[in-house]
Amino acid sequence: MATAGLLSLMLTWWSSPMDSTLEIPYGHRLLLERLGPVLFATRGVAPLGYAAFAFALGVTAGMLTRRTVSAMAATLSVFAALQFAWAEWIRAHLVPPITVIVPLNPGTISVLGIKDGFMTLQAAPALTQQGAWILSGQVIDTSGHPAQVPAIPACLSANSQGCAGSLARFHFRELISYEPASRFWTFQWVETGIFVALTVALAACCIWWLIRRIA
Repeated sequence: MATAGLLSLMLTWWSSPMDSTLEIPYGHRLLLERLGPVLFATRGVAPLGYAAFAFALGVTAGMLTRRTVSAMAATLSVFAALQFAWAEWIRAHLVPPITVIVPLNPGTISVLGIKDGFMTLQAAPALTQQGAWILSGQVIDTSGHPAQVPAIPACLSANSQGCAGSLARFHFRELISYEPASRFWTFQWVETGIFVALTVALAACCIWWLIRRIA
C-alpha cells in the first residue's frame, strides 16, 4: 500500500500540469481525461484502496483454497474483472451527475438509422468544459422530448451541408449528463473509501474463518 501510494502521488504531481491543460478531442476523452478509466486509476489516493483490497482479496483466496497458485489466479481474475466493471458501469453512479441542455450545431448531427420513417439522430456532445467526463448526450426538440425527425433525403446521402440546413429549422438542442473535472478528488475519496470498506470486510471474514477453524 505504501509503495502504491507513493508511486501514485509521484505520478499525480508529475503529470498535474498536463492533466490540467491538455485539450482532448471528443473521441479520445474516455481514455485520456482525468476521470476516465486509464488516468483515474493511476492518480491520487485511489491506488491505496486498490492495493489494500487486492492484498485482502489474496489473503482470503489463500485461506479458502490453501493453494498458492490457485489463490494467485483467483485474486488476479477477480481483481481485474472488478476493475473493468468498476470503470465501465459503477464509477459513473458514485456521484450524481450534472445535467444541462445546450444549443446544438446541426453540422455535428449524424444519422444512426431509420425506423418507421423516422431518423434516429446522434451528435458529438457540445460541452466545452475542460476535462469534463461526459456520460451521455441526447438530441432533443424544443419541448424537451427525444428528437423525432421524418427521413430527410439529404441526410441519407453524402450531402452533409444539405442535411445540416434541413435540420437547422427544427432548432434541436442536446441534453448532456456529465461530471465536471472539479469532482476528481470527490470521486477519489469516495472510491477509496469503498475499497477500504471492502478490505475491512474481507479482513473480518478471514478473522472469522480463523476463529471458526481454531474452535
